[in-house]
Amino acid sequence: MAQKKLWHGRFSEAASRTSEEISESISFDYVLYQADIRASLAHARMLAQCGILTPSELEAIEQGLKQIAQEITEGKLSFSAQLEDIHTHIELRLTELIGDAGKKLHTARSRNDQVAVDTHLYVREALLEHRSDLLALLETFIGLAQKHQETLWIGYTHLQIAQPVLLAHYLLAYFWQFWRDLEFLDFTLNSLRFCPLGAAALGGPNYAIDRQRTAKDLGFQAPYPNSIDAVANRDYQLNYHFLAVRIFLHISRFCEDIIIYSSTEFGYVRLGDAVTTGSSIMPQKRNPDIAELLRGKCARTCGNLVALLTNLKGQPMAYNRDLQEDKVYLFDSIRQVKLGLRGLMEILHHIHFEPARVRENLARGFALATDLADFLVRERGLPFREAHAIAGAAVRYAEDNNLRLEDLAAKDWRQIAGFDLELPEGFFTPESSLRRRQGYGSTHPDAVAEQLAEARRELDRAKDYKP
Repeated sequence: MAQKKLWHGRFSEAASRTSEEISESISFDYVLYQADIRASLAHARMLAQCGILTPSELEAIEQGLKQIAQEITEGKLSFSAQLEDIHTHIELRLTELIGDAGKKLHTARSRNDQVAVDTHLYVREALLEHRSDLLALLETFIGLAQKHQETLWIGYTHLQIAQPVLLAHYLLAYFWQFWRDLEFLDFTLNSLRFCPLGAAALGGPNYAIDRQRTAKDLGFQAPYPNSIDAVANRDYQLNYHFLAVRIFLHISRFCEDIIIYSSTEFGYVRLGDAVTTGSSIMPQKRNPDIAELLRGKCARTCGNLVALLTNLKGQPMAYNRDLQEDKVYLFDSIRQVKLGLRGLMEILHHIHFEPARVRENLARGFALATDLADFLVRERGLPFREAHAIAGAAVRYAEDNNLRLEDLAAKDWRQIAGFDLELPEGFFTPESSLRRRQGYGSTHPDAVAEQLAEARRELDRAKDYKP
């Protein structure tokens, strides 16, 4: 392949080796080749419609671009740092194949709008793939919640045992977090509705072209209304990175739970061999490495968001070469989100819950102390602060005497509260506590069943929605 740069006419000396090393992006932007060829085909069809290309030139360009796509897919086209980027590789290879007609393809466009449309297309394709994975993940959470509508679980605050909840209620909490990610994903897709192709370098081309045609051909709603904004805008990438960070924050929080709950000290969860690893020195170990790695990848996506924010913050309008770096962050985050969503699915498919261990810890953790305070308010008419103090004193008394709340006798209550206290039979069972919870969105079994039905309706609606 010829080694002259597309802009060589203005220069008499070649770029230094260090300059070429700094300038090249082919080492990472080669992944745009399908988007670049797709956009080039749409551009060529529009140029032919406007009379800038002849029918025979269009046919040669179409055939040449399809051949190049096949060559890259099959690994037959070698890449060179001297040719900088994927756009140059494709254009020069096209000229090799079809001659001067290949040089006409760049009429009425610049690499500025070319890379913008390529990344728009690439992000849109990634989002649609993420959407499919998110829907599958949400389906999995619903399936697990349906299976565990009667399974006991522990709700924590400050990583201290707080109250009994249903495992379905806990799982649905993550369903709704990922559900909001899906809503933001659709918002991000909408931010990609404008097509930058045809904006040229920044002021528009010196040719009468049809930007509406290429926009429609490529699946956009319309061209960008402003050609400067078309080449300078990276808001859609900011939206993507924030989405990636949000998804990974939720993945990381779930993985943190699982890492803790699968430890010997907790023992609420057992992970299968498919998502755990052993130790190179300690034979007994079953390490939650996949969950730990996903937790670590959250930091990586956070870094990519901060990198783009820092890259953009001082750039003057319109296009600057700094923006070449945006693809490094973008491509990495896209790959990590794909791995993250599928990795979490693997964990959910190989997880086993241990309700007996949960019940044991609930009894040790005085998780029904709030129920006791509420009983004193409701049945004895005490102010909540006074009831809270009595319940706290009961916990302290039980701890000092190596008892549980359900073990306290009438004499104990007289000493603690200063009056006789008769509690209903079975008051201190987790199941009775669950049934005392009230209202929409609570962990009461009926409310959880209602919530599960609502989650199913929302998921079905999302499946039917065509972004």
